[in-house]
Amino acid sequence: MADKILCEKRGEGTLITINRADCGGLVSDPMAMELTALIDDAAKESKYIVFRSAGDDFCLGRDREGRPFDPPKDALEARAQSEVVFDFYGAFRRSKVPVVTAVQGRALGFGCAIAAVCDITIAAESARFALPEMGHNIMPTMAMSSLVDRLGRKGAVYLTYSTEEIDAQTALAYGLVSRVVGDDQLEAQLDKVLAAIEAAPLPAVLAVKEYATNALTMSVEQASDFARNMHCAVNTSAGMRR
Repeated sequence: MADKILCEKRGEGTLITINRADCGGLVSDPMAMELTALIDDAAKESKYIVFRSAGDDFCLGRDREGRPFDPPKDALEARAQSEVVFDFYGAFRRSKVPVVTAVQGRALGFGCAIAAVCDITIAAESARFALPEMGHNIMPTMAMSSLVDRLGRKGAVYLTYSTEEIDAQTALAYGLVSRVVGDDQLEAQLDKVLAAIEAAPLPAVLAVKEYATNALTMSVEQASDFARNMHCAVNTSAGMRR
């Protein structure tokens, strides 16, 4: 697994990389389990996590390696087999620190889901995104679950039914990505965002992730009260004084 996934500390952050340029960044279930563990561990000791993929494409989907060849015997067995993917998506959401990614080339299926579930996604102008599952006779609520708190209904349903590859500007309009830059500016823009996070006080970095994770499922009144309490608690904490 070591050659397929790279993980290293960089400054106050942790860089996790899918290292499979030879096959377009395909991710097997054993790899997804390892990536989940790496994200969970990095969230405990880093200020932020950077999730990348080597090669011309970000991720072309899932690799069948490590999955049972025979179809599941019943619904419970099918659910158990799919849990590895749902837990992987969950790692991004339960991380107490922001997860940032930069997308080059194609992000299809599982790759599109990764782009969606990251907290900040910077895309190269030439990047392309798609959920092709319906075209392969797969009902893709697994992939759709990664979009549910990221995209609006129109964009999520269009991606799912059409199976069409969309360009980076359309992905931006859908809310799938945070920013689109020229291909030659991708690394510089990523570095700029990471520098801003590095410069911010840790309590503020953690509080923004906590608020973004929870407030969107609250009523306006609840979200406002949550903001009041966090504003007072975090901005008066010792960690905010420099």
